[in-house]
Amino acid sequence: MSDDTTMWEWLPQNRDWENWHKTIEGPVDGVYMHRYPPENPAFGIDPINRCTRQIQRSIAHTRAAGRPVRGIGRGWSLSDITLPQGRLIDISLLIGRKPIAAPQIDPGYQGESAERGKLWLVQGGTYISELNRTLEDNRFGRSLRTTGAANGQTVIGASSTGTHGSALGFGAFHDQIVAIHLIANETTQYWLERASYPVLKDSFAQSLGARPIRDDKLFNAVVMGLGAFGIIHNVVVETRSRRLFEAINNAHLTDPFDIPAGQQPVLNRFFYDADMRNLIETLDFDAHPQLKPPPGRGDPYFFQPILDPNTAPVEVLVTQMYEKPWLAGYTPNYAANESTFGPGYDFISVLGFLLDRFPGMTPTFANIARSQLFRYAPKTGSWGEQFGYKAARTKVASGSVAVPLDRALDTLDALIDLNTDIGGAPLVYGCRYVAKSDALLAFNKWDTTFVVSLDGVENSRSRDFFARVPQAMEARGIPFTQHWGKTNHYTPQRVRTAYGANVDAWLAAREELLPASADRALFTNDYLRVRGLAD
Repeated sequence: MSDDTTMWEWLPQNRDWENWHKTIEGPVDGVYMHRYPPENPAFGIDPINRCTRQIQRSIAHTRAAGRPVRGIGRGWSLSDITLPQGRLIDISLLIGRKPIAAPQIDPGYQGESAERGKLWLVQGGTYISELNRTLEDNRFGRSLRTTGAANGQTVIGASSTGTHGSALGFGAFHDQIVAIHLIANETTQYWLERASYPVLKDSFAQSLGARPIRDDKLFNAVVMGLGAFGIIHNVVVETRSRRLFEAINNAHLTDPFDIPAGQQPVLNRFFYDADMRNLIETLDFDAHPQLKPPPGRGDPYFFQPILDPNTAPVEVLVTQMYEKPWLAGYTPNYAANESTFGPGYDFISVLGFLLDRFPGMTPTFANIARSQLFRYAPKTGSWGEQFGYKAARTKVASGSVAVPLDRALDTLDALIDLNTDIGGAPLVYGCRYVAKSDALLAFNKWDTTFVVSLDGVENSRSRDFFARVPQAMEARGIPFTQHWGKTNHYTPQRVRTAYGANVDAWLAAREELLPASADRALFTNDYLRVRGLAD
């Protein structure tokens, strides 16, 4: 059988498409399904080229029908960023991945090229959970530097929507990507790198039939491109050597790495008081009376306070994560440990239904939602274990707002006041710290970006809360960005206010890489139009 019949299928649709979390739906004409070569050859140039030809076939097919198209992986985003008002190209079965061989690395590469297996070629449909398992295997001993809180996304879905990271001192997920294989139309491919950070020899791009381009602005536009530049088929990801991490929650320990067998850590109750406010704003762990780092350990690799605004006083749940060396013989366990009680596939949608009718029960249900986002038991594991795949929660509410660190407390106070004004929404506020990205439309645009992830139950009050967040920030003069892949209320003016001249640079990059207006229209949807990023 030919590749055309085994690797490609057009599936017309007679019902609305839904995202994975069932919070967004809309009509699509159909889905192009793409599969890896059926004989399952080793991932390399030939199978990549075979997959590319089929993706280009889909682009030609949808152009002939006069319809727009969008790439799709897991459909994890909670915003309508994926809805095409046309057709979808599904690459979620294209999951090849392998380390880059040393002879393929450009002599000008500035990373530690001698570090075995540092650079990885990853096909765009690869789930982050799958990539974690491969990297952390004993054959490779590598790790991602950061991920979002849940790893059900594909690599390209997470990077293209600006999924923020979770490691102190490092950026968002896309900041690990150092090269991009972009399919712009049925005849044009690009291999993009930064001029300031060359990675692979031009001969690698040429073997793919792609035009090699080294340009910082073009790369920084596409790496967080909102699906507007075409289909990203492959990327090169920079990895690090694997580590273990000890995650402790609300714990006061002399040394979290030395808990005697059978002994539980001492749990504390923390509140949004003067000590916690100082820690959130300054990251001065030594100044907090109970959250000082253990002797000789230094600051945590990961720190997340979660505020519950529906408690009085506002309670804070704290997670700290400390690095430790990998242990010989350690075997990660990636099994998803689902709660025996709490929001399963249908339970959280039931919560939303009940809260619409019984708003007085919000504090009770906020506690239930909170319990699903937070573990009290300490856990040692690899990065992939700590941030493993989590089953989707239907009707989950999720949005994020980001600000410069010096406005962190102003932002939390504004959100708490807004929650009081609307009578309490079933949401908790998870705080993260993310380093600045060079991507033009990056959510993490400040040197230290303070991110508040607003998560909980989807109902009328949470929807009202999300709609009013930008107004609350604007009323206090707080500069902010919003997560592109979550519920957001960006307008053209808000996008311009947030990103300024970078918007023009992003639009110019799109015109340079897609010079034909028909190509730009092919990858345009209402999400881009509403935010002033397309005609």
